[in-house]
Amino acid sequence: MKTLKKILFIPFILGIVLSFAIAACDDSKEQGHQLLTLSSYSEKVKIGDIVSVELSLPENNDISSISVKKTISGKSVEDYNKVIETKNGTLSYKFEEEVISGDENGVVVYSFYAKNVNNEILDASDLVLTVDLAELPLLLKYDWQLTQQIIQGEDWATPDLKDDIRRFNSDLTYEMDWGSILSAAALETLNSYCSWDVDMNGSKVESLYTVTYNIFQPTTPVIQKYKVIKLADREMVLEYTTDLSGLDPSFSDNELVRETYSPVSKTDDFTPYRGQNPDSYIIESCNPGSYK
Repeated sequence: MKTLKKILFIPFILGIVLSFAIAACDDSKEQGHQLLTLSSYSEKVKIGDIVSVELSLPENNDISSISVKKTISGKSVEDYNKVIETKNGTLSYKFEEEVISGDENGVVVYSFYAKNVNNEILDASDLVLTVDLAELPLLLKYDWQLTQQIIQGEDWATPDLKDDIRRFNSDLTYEMDWGSILSAAALETLNSYCSWDVDMNGSKVESLYTVTYNIFQPTTPVIQKYKVIKLADREMVLEYTTDLSGLDPSFSDNELVRETYSPVSKTDDFTPYRGQNPDSYIIESCNPGSYK
């Protein structure tokens, strides 16, 4: 009987201890929330935006200053350091910073450390920024790889086309790395890639143009205009019409094509006209920036 009572008593005591521990944790969390608060803890922004967040502290606390640090994907920005002084332990402060070039390289975190007069940290809060590039800088930052080609509701993007990489250079030149596999008919080898251009409406890219030259007509530019459906969130969606009537009886001479591209990091192994002699694709009449 004594053994049974002892067995029942131990869980009872453990339950009481655990309850106090949970309560203590809850009290600690509540106290932490009552110290330094932000009006927002996460924002989705673009280069050039001004981030504005309200900081506040309760009255009658031991906090004398707020130290602000900045990291990008966990790496400290060494030359960034801001100190906000409190007045009589209270604070109502608008924190503002511009989203600058370089912030798009990772997740940006502003960490706010509430400290006492002994420089001891009493509380901390983070503001996390997800930085989107504006459309044109996004186009230039990455190479682009076809992931989907929709015609009449079906995906016609075959593996030999999906390994082609497109590069849009800042000097308006346009290049193509065919990858390790050419299309079944080796259609890529018939074109020299010349240039690109865009139509803008403010910061929005409305249309994208690519200029190529066909080896059968080396002095006549082939200008393809795309409607830009999307250029954001690591995706580019283009739409255009083309004559496909000669490929299949079900296709028309004004067929709508929607292509989706994903960004890939620019690498040194990008090789225009891979597997071919690049000198065979030099077009003297190519003049980037002069086709609109």
